[in-house]
Amino acid sequence: MARRPWFVMLAALAVLLLAAILSFAFLRARVASSRLPERARTTESVVGCPGVVDVILDDRGVPHVFSGSDSGLWFAQGYLHARDRFFQMDLARRSANGRVAELLGEAGLAGDRRSRSLRLAASARRQAALLTAEERRVLDLYAAGVNAAIDRFGSWIAPEVWLLGVPPERWSVEDSLAVAMMLQMDMSWAMGEELQRAVQLARLGRERAVDLWGWSPEEARAWIPPVEGITHPFRDHEPITAPMDDAGSNSWVVSPERSASGMPLLASEPHFAVQMPGIVYAVQLSGPRHSVSGASIAGIPGVIVGHTEGVAWGLAFAMMDDQDLFRLTVDDLGGRELVDGQWQPLRTVTENIVVRWQTDPVLLKVRISVHGPVVREQRGEVLALAWTGYQGPSLVRAILGMNRAVTVDGVAAAWTALTGPSMSLVAADTSGEILHQVVGRAPIRGRGAGRLPAPGFDTSWAWKGFRPMAANPRRVGAPEGFEIAANHDLFGEGVFPSEQAFPGEFAPPWRARRIRQVLASRSDWTVDGLLELQTDLTSVQAISLLKQLRADLEARGGSVARELMAWDGSLDADSTAAGLYARFMVALQQAVGGDETAARSLPSNPVGPDEVLRLLVGGLDERWWDDLNREGRQTRGEIIGEVLAELDHDSARRPWGELHTVRFEHPVASLALVGGLLSRTWSRGPFPVGGDSSTVNAHSWSRGQPFTVTAAPAMRFVAEVGNWDATLLGLPVGQSGRPWSGHYADQLPIWLRGGAAAMPFSREAVDQAAKAVLRLVPGRADPQVERLGQ
Repeated sequence: MARRPWFVMLAALAVLLLAAILSFAFLRARVASSRLPERARTTESVVGCPGVVDVILDDRGVPHVFSGSDSGLWFAQGYLHARDRFFQMDLARRSANGRVAELLGEAGLAGDRRSRSLRLAASARRQAALLTAEERRVLDLYAAGVNAAIDRFGSWIAPEVWLLGVPPERWSVEDSLAVAMMLQMDMSWAMGEELQRAVQLARLGRERAVDLWGWSPEEARAWIPPVEGITHPFRDHEPITAPMDDAGSNSWVVSPERSASGMPLLASEPHFAVQMPGIVYAVQLSGPRHSVSGASIAGIPGVIVGHTEGVAWGLAFAMMDDQDLFRLTVDDLGGRELVDGQWQPLRTVTENIVVRWQTDPVLLKVRISVHGPVVREQRGEVLALAWTGYQGPSLVRAILGMNRAVTVDGVAAAWTALTGPSMSLVAADTSGEILHQVVGRAPIRGRGAGRLPAPGFDTSWAWKGFRPMAANPRRVGAPEGFEIAANHDLFGEGVFPSEQAFPGEFAPPWRARRIRQVLASRSDWTVDGLLELQTDLTSVQAISLLKQLRADLEARGGSVARELMAWDGSLDADSTAAGLYARFMVALQQAVGGDETAARSLPSNPVGPDEVLRLLVGGLDERWWDDLNREGRQTRGEIIGEVLAELDHDSARRPWGELHTVRFEHPVASLALVGGLLSRTWSRGPFPVGGDSSTVNAHSWSRGQPFTVTAAPAMRFVAEVGNWDATLLGLPVGQSGRPWSGHYADQLPIWLRGGAAAMPFSREAVDQAAKAVLRLVPGRADPQVERLGQ
């Protein structure tokens, strides 16, 4: 009898477990109808469909859309995005509009505050007023396709929607523009770099900070504004974005002279934060006026990287400094700012943020300066943001313009009216022409270079307009036979003349140098060869560092020194020498900059691999070697010797891939209770990967969390111009955002091996690759399903 309560408890748990299993089984069965067919020939009658549209799906679930009208293309793309990726696109629009808390409760509130303070939704509404009639027509058709899917499936459109219990809202033109604004913000880091630099200046002092940044005395005098010390670092609850932390992208184009086929080749791989599903959705759209294939973003019509029948293009971040922070002088009540000796009112907008499971909305007062929205208002530090994203038409205009282009000039012309984002555009067309063009417009600053927060009270430091795109670097044809865009300083590397230079937060040049080194070694490049280069793991940075350290390694000796001297600089996942190098560099960075970090209360170690290299070659003050926490003065030899001795004492030799892993985490993983359970089946990883931020195959990690990958290539795209059926396009995990789809993570094995799959383009090749066919027709008839081939 004493055991009876335990029996009752176990029985209750069994009933609950059975109920959970049955619920998930029911959910999986019920939402299956809203995914795209994988092995069937299906006809669907869809309300609002402007005509017959054939969607041919290949063995990866990639849709190839064929329509007798362009209207059918845009409607179908919205319908397909919603069927495959609705939760992703809904989360993106909620993030941009500051409405995640309506879905996730308190967990989404901080992000909503940031988005509303940054005025992303308000900017999208402004951009809507700038749309041409054709752009609005495309966006309306796309939204109609999304809404047709919502009407058809309701809350069953995605399992996350059903589980969270919030019915899907209808899609609008402004939603697509807001998603594009969010994407543009993800491609801008300058305000985070400015804030980090300002804190370093305040805590390290002018002399030490200028030495760290490598500025000349003339640059320091011109670039350091008369602003009181900003001492508070980046905080999660603020709308100020974090510094770049080595994310980036690679794109390059090869001329006919260096191609085995005699036609240009193009490769592109943008790098974004690791996520599940990935940011890219592959698609082909073929109609009377559009025939385009490549990478799209769920929530936005068109293809952002890809090719038409005449031209291929790729994009990489140009790293133009397109954001500035301004330190405001406000009155005691915080309602006015001082501008050129006159008090002017700050415009105030009150935002009501609805938080799920809370009775009353959270009120947020957003103040707007003459420079832009206030992004920090605490402890006497009031900062406003100027950003090119608040100017000009939407990124959508450029996307749609590129999708109609057939020449390199047509692709570049699609960006002419835009102020931002700033990108390095590479392109090649069927005439054999290749192009490298920086797009976006640099702000014209009255004073300074945007490297530090400027005085908001003095308009001589304010923006005075924007340089025309015609002033940007542009080159048609390349003397070397190729053009490279890898986030590097195009002027410091001698690619473009200094008179075209613009201020930028450039990435180190290691990826660009490695790409140039390899491309220059051959004149018979193929699609497969460029794919192999995209997965290259050789670190020119590591080779350069070890060259400067060789004398120290030889002098110290020991097993670690010998292994490092024998290593070839390739960061392969299975290389123990690569793992040893990574641990050695982290320890050396900590030995050099960790004492300053602690003593000056810096938010993070300001010394990374590139600062160590500058220190080794004499580009930094030798005092950085000294440990502030110890008596006497330490030398270079002592510090390096101590790091080597510590590693010699640790006999563990782990392959780089055991330390350096990537995990694709589904967004629901952050939810309480259910998140942990679902994450086990809806997330993927961790997986061992090679490379780091300095390799062409870049898998970046944060200094604050060494070795755990935070950013990686979002796709691999390689095209031989004119031979479009040979195009390769690979995704990190899969095409579908639906956890139970066969295409949710089916590309992961080939991705981890460094591969990519063919992206057929001609109707003959697409038909040959077909695994399923979905025909959309106007009307209300029930779907008719038959096995493919019957």
